[in-house]
Amino acid sequence: MKQRTLARWTVIGTLVCSVLSGCSAAPGGLRSQGSSAGPAYFSQSTEQGYRYAHNWVDRPCFTIDLPGHDWVLQSATADYVTWRQGEYILKLYLTDNRKEEFAVSGMNAEDALRAFIGFELDYIKPKFENDFSPAPTMRRNGNGLWALWKWEGHKGKRAGVGKAQPSDQKHLLASLWLDPWVLSFDWATPKLDAPDNGSPELRAALESLVFHPECFASMRSGETWTQSDGGGGQLEPKARPVVKATVGPAHED
Repeated sequence: MKQRTLARWTVIGTLVCSVLSGCSAAPGGLRSQGSSAGPAYFSQSTEQGYRYAHNWVDRPCFTIDLPGHDWVLQSATADYVTWRQGEYILKLYLTDNRKEEFAVSGMNAEDALRAFIGFELDYIKPKFENDFSPAPTMRRNGNGLWALWKWEGHKGKRAGVGKAQPSDQKHLLASLWLDPWVLSFDWATPKLDAPDNGSPELRAALESLVFHPECFASMRSGETWTQSDGGGGQLEPKARPVVKATVGPAHED
């Protein structure tokens, strides 16, 4: 039997630490991937909020836009990205079927997504005395087929001596099949009375998702100097204009 990695449970720890205990943000992961690749991720402050770009080697590269300026980046690694907004956590995570083997030959996209959700719930359910997870629904947009699903956990069980007890929590998720990957957006909160019909923040993130097959390269020094809006080019030493001497007509004595 394959041993399930514990990494999938990080959202529980994040909720306990960041939301309930107010832990300080400390983004994990290294941005640099060597001279041959661009930074592993970057974020931009925009007029509407934040733009996050995922740019890890051997992973799908994409950008999302988060509305509002009260987001805090908690962590960023190759397979897990976590943002916090008040009592809510938005986690993006990638799952590789070549590694986890939740889908098998002969499955179509919908079958693979349903197998992925079953794979996740097999791990989640034993962590709680009570749980709730209705059947997923399928939606399609320009990026492909999505599974929309949710789960709640109540009365968390301790995994052992010294282990934290999972808090009560609610999750709304959207998972996209990107053979062999699944990209999931997980909107989580310890507020069990939160609405079940999604959230504007989650919808905005999903609708803003753009994939970049070529990914992002490192900026070259001086790259922006050729642009008309500045960027350093205005600091280049300018050659002094050459003043040609003119010789007037000779004076007659």
